[in-house]
Amino acid sequence: MIFVFDIDDTICDTDKYSEKYINEFFANNNLPYKQIATNVRFAEEKFNWDLDTALNWYRTYGDKMMDEFPCKPGAVETINALHDAGHKIVIATARNHNWHTNSEEITIKWLKENNIKYDKFYIDRLDKEKICEEENADIFVDDDLKIASKVAEKFSKSENKFVFLPTTNFNILYETPKNVIRINSLNEITKYIK
Repeated sequence: MIFVFDIDDTICDTDKYSEKYINEFFANNNLPYKQIATNVRFAEEKFNWDLDTALNWYRTYGDKMMDEFPCKPGAVETINALHDAGHKIVIATARNHNWHTNSEEITIKWLKENNIKYDKFYIDRLDKEKICEEENADIFVDDDLKIASKVAEKFSKSENKFVFLPTTNFNILYETPKNVIRINSLNEITKYIK
């Protein structure tokens, strides 16, 4: 089988971990801490930052955060067990050079340092439904509701293709899209493929 995995808030714990750098950014830039939303994906949405402020934060802390993000419990073991069982593992992330200074090198280094086994790597790609089509994927795993919905729509035309949505702080309150399976940890995937 062919698995396509997102990275941020799917394999690693991005949202919770970035809070320490958000607080540091506020302190170092003498900004008033004014959170306007909680269940949103990006810092600029949480604090109503303009594009320049958001880019300043990402470019100041983005590479450091990407290098330090902790893996979610069970993520490495699940991915590596699938790889060792002969399944193809594709990593697909939307990380890009506009928001970070060295996203590709740091991401590949992070995957290596965390001993994550994979066969193919895509970066700076929001069109994950096209990646799934190009790779003839059987399983797609991503925490983004919109992306999961798009892939599920593509998968609905085929049997035995699944989309998994890891639960996060920003997607927990939203209804799970049609044909998407919500999971609390990546090791739940193995229940569905046996």
